[in-house]
Formats: sequence, structure tokens, C-alpha cells
Amino acid sequence: MITETIETPRRVGSREQARSFLATLPIDLCHSEFHLDCAQLEASAPSFINEMVKILLVERSAAQVRLLRAPPRTREYAERSARNRGVDARFFAVD
Repeated sequence: MITETIETPRRVGSREQARSFLATLPIDLCHSEFHLDCAQLEASAPSFINEMVKILLVERSAAQVRLLRAPPRTREYAERSARNRGVDARFFAVD
């Protein structure tokens, strides 16, 4: 399995920003584990987080996504999005 860590920008807000942020990743991520490092994240909108979960876990089928050091609200957004999309078994939030 391939593991890749990506640092999120300080401020994330729109679905378009999420698409742009993840645009360079391969289309098929079924053999990839992604670590999204949110240590520098200051502000996030639900639309960005929801789109990020959709792209990584639904559209590109990442084996796992780990959200690292995310602020509590961002973590809640991501957990809810993964649960609502039925991909929560492949999503993990880690402090």
C-alpha cells in the first residue's frame, strides 16, 4: 500500500478549492492511504471537507484516509461526511 501525506492549506472553503487541491492525485487510489495533515488549518468550511471526502473515498476509492491533527469542527464535518456517504470504515480522524 502506498502512503502519502498532504498538508492542508491554512484556510479551506469551497468545493472548487477542494477539487483544485486534489487535482494532481491519480484517478485510482484503491492502493493508497492518505494522511491529511491539518496541523496548520485555521478555518474550514463544510463544503470543502465534504468535497474532499467525496473525491478521495468515493470518486477515487482511496483505501484509507487519515485526518491528522484537525480542529474539532473540521473533524466533525469530515466524520459526518464519511458516515453519510457510507465510507466511514475507511476514514479515521487522529489527534
